[in-house]
Amino acid sequence: MSSIQKIEIPNNHGTFTFELCHRELNFGGARQGEYYWMDGRKFRNGSGGSNFRSCIDFWWACAEEANEADDLYNQENLVQAEIYSLINTSRAMQNVFLDAHLHKLVGLQPKCESHPPHESQKPSKSAYNLPEEEIMRLRQIVDSRNVLEVQNELEQLFLGDQPEEKDSPQFAEKYESWIKEPLDVFRTGGRQTLQEYIQSELKQKISKHRKRGNNSDSRLFLNMFSYESKVAFYRCYASAWAFILPTLEQYKGVNELSVRFMGMWHHQNQPGEIEGKVYHIFSGQVLSLHPLSAFVLNDSTALSVIGNWVGNPQYQHLIEHNKVADSPEYWEVVLIILIAANEYKQSHQKWDESRGKKELVNSPKVAHEASISNDLSVAENIEDYLAQRSVFCEECAGFLEYQNHLATGGQSVLNLRCRSCGQKRNMKIESADFEKYFFDSSDADCK
Repeated sequence: MSSIQKIEIPNNHGTFTFELCHRELNFGGARQGEYYWMDGRKFRNGSGGSNFRSCIDFWWACAEEANEADDLYNQENLVQAEIYSLINTSRAMQNVFLDAHLHKLVGLQPKCESHPPHESQKPSKSAYNLPEEEIMRLRQIVDSRNVLEVQNELEQLFLGDQPEEKDSPQFAEKYESWIKEPLDVFRTGGRQTLQEYIQSELKQKISKHRKRGNNSDSRLFLNMFSYESKVAFYRCYASAWAFILPTLEQYKGVNELSVRFMGMWHHQNQPGEIEGKVYHIFSGQVLSLHPLSAFVLNDSTALSVIGNWVGNPQYQHLIEHNKVADSPEYWEVVLIILIAANEYKQSHQKWDESRGKKELVNSPKVAHEASISNDLSVAENIEDYLAQRSVFCEECAGFLEYQNHLATGGQSVLNLRCRSCGQKRNMKIESADFEKYFFDSSDADCK
């Protein structure tokens, strides 16, 4: 069973507190371990919770301590990470890179339904075992030892809409335009002024652009801009773990296998170059924050494969001499990650097909707007509406999934279900309020 623990990380600029979840792991046989993680659900809810603020504040304190606060890349990362709390409820980012968290009973069948996926006491068997020929196909990718092939597989599974090559310079120019204003606000007024700007002017600007469903380029840009904010925050998150893990090892007695595993699971790969080609494995994602993590942590075979790698007698030597790719055990871990990624994608498709995307109000205007939007269905807009109104699960603060509704006059009764704990909920909303949300500021021009 999982528990919640607090840990403090000191820095010259103060002490930073993180709330960590904890459970035991078995890496096969007598290889016992522990797993600490942050509750990712809070990162996807409004303000992002206390860990959100600690991750960003600690990351920036480290930048200041290293005399790198004037670095343009670091300043842009800070600005983008701060913006993430403004757009973290938006489902439209799924159109850039798929990482939607499913209801826990979709794809996995935990032994104890009261535990979220990370918390299952015993590994569960996935309900979607891949066909043997699919396993063999993934095995061939791994046997190629080609990082670009691994990236291509993940992109085929998760990567969504991207601008055409001829439009890339225009998107880059627009990005520079959008980041310039908050960057200037930060440079002249500091972090507090930046946060106030984000919650006022930038919030209004994004709200106006989000409603322009008939402008696919603008929607694509906003989705990509939002996703960059997620990646920027994930950089802060991953950096925090570089300091959390030594502390856990020193003061909590966490063993070497566990530290090695968490070092991998909370890591964010940075862009690299192979044979003149830029690659970015997992597109800025972090394994522990992606829903495929549950497919691994609930599988005893997968954990044993990980145990073979983190327990490899040559592990430290391979890491220090940058020869990880020479280890067969490492590539077996890559294989189980690719298998988990495919199983997650299969589960997501089943979940998506069963959602029942229906209209909330019988408005010709709503129907027209929904039909011309390539990004969000009406059902997805309802879920976005709930998140923007800060309506979450009363039990666990998870996102609410639209099931169906009953329209009565100017109101609609929504039947909802929490995507995290499965708790069902009914609530009334005013149709006029939903329409106001849907069309508010839709006449704004894109810059």
